[in-house]
Amino acid sequence: MAVRISGVGCCLLDRIYGSIDFHSDAFRKYLSMKAGDGGLEPGKLTFEEELERFAGQHFASEILPLLTNGCKADKENIGGPCIVALINASQFAYKESEVSFYGCRGDDEVGADLLQKLTQTSLDLSHYRIEKNSETASTSVLSDPNYDNGHGERTFVNTIGASWHYLPDEVDESFYDSEICVFGGTALVPRIHQELSSMLKRAKAKGCITIVNTVYDFINEKKNPDKRWPLGESDESYQFIDLLLVDHEEALRLSGCQDIPSAIAFFREKGTGAVVVTNGAHNISLWADSPLFGKVMEQTMPVSEAVGNAIKAGKKGDSTGCGDNFAGGIIGSLAMQISLTPILSKREGGTTNNVRCSFDLREACRWGIVSGGFACFYYGGTYLEEKEGEKLAQLQALYDQYLKQEHVC
Repeated sequence: MAVRISGVGCCLLDRIYGSIDFHSDAFRKYLSMKAGDGGLEPGKLTFEEELERFAGQHFASEILPLLTNGCKADKENIGGPCIVALINASQFAYKESEVSFYGCRGDDEVGADLLQKLTQTSLDLSHYRIEKNSETASTSVLSDPNYDNGHGERTFVNTIGASWHYLPDEVDESFYDSEICVFGGTALVPRIHQELSSMLKRAKAKGCITIVNTVYDFINEKKNPDKRWPLGESDESYQFIDLLLVDHEEALRLSGCQDIPSAIAFFREKGTGAVVVTNGAHNISLWADSPLFGKVMEQTMPVSEAVGNAIKAGKKGDSTGCGDNFAGGIIGSLAMQISLTPILSKREGGTTNNVRCSFDLREACRWGIVSGGFACFYYGGTYLEEKEGEKLAQLQALYDQYLKQEHVC
């Protein structure tokens, strides 16, 4: 029986500019001078209106043409930490899962274009509502493929648009009837993010597996650049998170710590069940101590050598969506593991409450690593399949190579 996955959070249209030089005079002109000032920083996000305020210029007509040398976007694609992760999970675990997205778009041309792209996926979009007289969320993704010794990096200029108006009350009971509840990039859906503690608590009361994958929280960075970012109404959020997926910067800013071991210790002390921290083209870190994941000592896992070798050989798109696809690979792997554990099926009356299942977190991370790596081979976060199983076949080949890499290590 299919595992139900429901996700709420960020969905937007990405406009990807794949040949930006972060060392150019044009980019340096708009570089941030202090935290939260609205300027550009490699790997981080700012809002369009904040960048305009920082620069004293209009983004679309003045800043963007200078940054891109007047070139149009290389590609427009489905973007956002929640939706991209869900799409990858549905493609990877297409035989084992039913995946639904909860969110909103505007009633503009961008929203219509985004919806048309989303209908090419297998997601249930019946809870994807329209906010009238609103602009659909979008992001200009400025990608420098040569940054960090050729590993690449992106900078994001975001317009929240209709996502300002999406409310927790619009997430109905069906969301909590799923085996897995995903809260993805909610910092870009502010009203959801502000009440995340309550939503997580409700999901756990219903026996759901709760997964939070984060995004750079510019709102709170601007509000309090010297304080750690809040997650929901209070730190109570952490005790209702079964699996927290964060990148290096987000881990430090959420915890207020100076290094990853200290950040993981912070999340552990707050009651989080498991934590995985990504770091671009560098090793991931993971830890767990919970009934669902058992005890996993803090450790690291390498990124895929096969992906790195392919990039060096010239097989390259950009790094947009690598972290989101990483999250989707983990979610899909957990769905496959649940499908082998009927006791967790809601349709069979199962629940995660008081169940000792011990999912294999390292196995889930393997699929996350190859999913994130595969995203480097095309432009944008979302890979649209022509037929079911197409992407899984390519991920399987990378997974098999990764197992050999682990064996050698």
